[in-house]
Amino acid sequence: METIIERTPGRITVSMSTRRWNRIQKLEQAYKLARIIKHGMNQAEMAPAMTVEQAMKHLEEL
Repeated sequence: METIIERTPGRITVSMSTRRWNRIQKLEQAYKLARIIKHGMNQAEMAPAMTVEQAMKHLEEL
């Protein structure tokens, strides 16, 4: 359970257990990772097709 301690127009201060806070942090990390993966998938779909040699050359240039 969480309790709102203070509320201003730009910020909310809450009190919650460390277990809940850790869970929220893990969910936020998972969300960020999912966004990165989704963005990468979109980039891969738009990238031109390459042969194995072209792909290896591209990776070596990185």
